[in-house]
Amino acid sequence: MNLSWDFFIMMFFVVMTVYGLLLGKSRVFGILLNTYAGFVIAQEGGEIVFNYIKRAASINGALSTSYFGAKLLTFTAVVFILTLKGELSGYEDRGMHSTVMTAIYGFLSAGLILSSVFAFMGETEKQHIISVSSLASQVADYRLVWLVAPIGAVIVAGFLRGKGNNPRNY
Repeated sequence: MNLSWDFFIMMFFVVMTVYGLLLGKSRVFGILLNTYAGFVIAQEGGEIVFNYIKRAASINGALSTSYFGAKLLTFTAVVFILTLKGELSGYEDRGMHSTVMTAIYGFLSAGLILSSVFAFMGETEKQHIISVSSLASQVADYRLVWLVAPIGAVIVAGFLRGKGNNPRNY
């Protein structure tokens, strides 16, 4: 079997969906929100991190990174720290609805994470990956979907949860 970007992207979606199911809805929902926060901070603050790393490299010569690397490092650090130390958890209900929503949140997290990483790449690197991977092309082409779909899923889940007979689901 020849490893490709398509295989990597497909496996990333599968792993994040299963990981979401293992963590539970409130935790994977927190990761989804943390991903949004990481994207915004990396997009806006990645240049600051890049300049800091560049200055540090010029002082000791041991560290070097690209603009993409600095944004990816910032994104990963923010998501990791918020996921470990953040308190973004809500109620925890059980049942098929919760399981399905957890899987959907995990899948959407994968799309949002990959879309964020593609946004940090330079145009040359992004075009290279897109040229060799049809899945990468779809992730990049549907960037707006990856940004908006999780919000839509949360809204739809809220309406569906409100239709339940048990008022303690809130």
